[in-house]
Amino acid sequence: MASERPGAIGMSQRNLALDNLRALAMLAGVVFHAALAHSPLVQPFFPTADASQAAWLDYVLWPLHLVRMPVFFVLAGFFAAHSLARHGMAGLMRDRARRLLVPLVVGVPLLHWSMQDLLLHAAVSVQQPSPVLRWVREAAAAGAPAMPPGTGHLWFLYYLLVFTVLLWVARLLLPPSLKARLRAVPLRGWLLGLPLLLTPPLAWVSAPHPAPESLLPQFWAMAAYGGYFAFGYLAGHRLPALAQGRTLAALLGASGLACALFLAQLWPLKAQAGWLLGLASACTSVWLTLALLGWAQRALNLSTPALRYLADAAYWVYLLHLPVLFALQFAWMDLRWPWFVKLPLAVVAALGICLLSFQLLIRRGALGRYLLGRAAPNPELR
Repeated sequence: MASERPGAIGMSQRNLALDNLRALAMLAGVVFHAALAHSPLVQPFFPTADASQAAWLDYVLWPLHLVRMPVFFVLAGFFAAHSLARHGMAGLMRDRARRLLVPLVVGVPLLHWSMQDLLLHAAVSVQQPSPVLRWVREAAAAGAPAMPPGTGHLWFLYYLLVFTVLLWVARLLLPPSLKARLRAVPLRGWLLGLPLLLTPPLAWVSAPHPAPESLLPQFWAMAAYGGYFAFGYLAGHRLPALAQGRTLAALLGASGLACALFLAQLWPLKAQAGWLLGLASACTSVWLTLALLGWAQRALNLSTPALRYLADAAYWVYLLHLPVLFALQFAWMDLRWPWFVKLPLAVVAALGICLLSFQLLIRRGALGRYLLGRAAPNPELR
């Protein structure tokens, strides 16, 4: 077992596996947002909701919804601990200001402007509008704004910045004995404690829980994603245990049962999840997230040209993809193509446009050096 220090997990190999997983989790966001256009569960609430729907997609999308961002926040906590151990708190703050604060401050206004423009154009041009587009059309006719202010899909940058500040405060205020006890919590303590921590906040929001896009922090998101960030920061030295055969098998089995209960309780869409659905959501999210972390250390501990490229490009792709994806899906909303044509076409086209922009604008230019924090792609992870 690795040292008990945060970030002491085997540096080269396991960081490689987890960095690959982080890239795949970000790219899964493109698939998730594209598939929402064909989800019957959110058809009344999603702008690009298409006439072609696929009920079975909901059985895949909502378990993915419970694990995609939690994986990212666990890895964010782990890599924050790793950066802190190497560069200190000042170095971590400088890095997070460059990689999180600047994209947030620059990206949110651009995102808001582009998405509002897309919505207004689609509201008047699409012949078979979604319920949201019909509402936008009526709101625009009444002189109301098409979109309230918010962080959009960049909300994760906002929360990562908040968690970084809270980490700084905790390091100043918590006594060393308490910090040592937190790092010494065994894996089984996290396996049981995290679902209990997540159950109340997930029980108090709608199901499936919405993205916390408000400009003010939301309690449920602070508790839920903060718990994952804390796990990644405090228990990074325990991540190798998740890859052990028996532990991984137990996590897969438990998360499968929890997932079945979650899906059984999910329909119809609920204004408030309630305690049973909150507990099922929390258990599914925690155990499946930890199972993916274990699987990644067994399956993604490799370096190929494709994975190296995706690891470099994934952050830029995620920042850019939503306006690109919405523009594509609005453009062919009136086409009577089945979902199994539109969905893969939207994913491939959006990824292609975003990767092309990364290649031309980011990979070897000054913006890429600033955003990625390195002069050449894929050196040792921070």
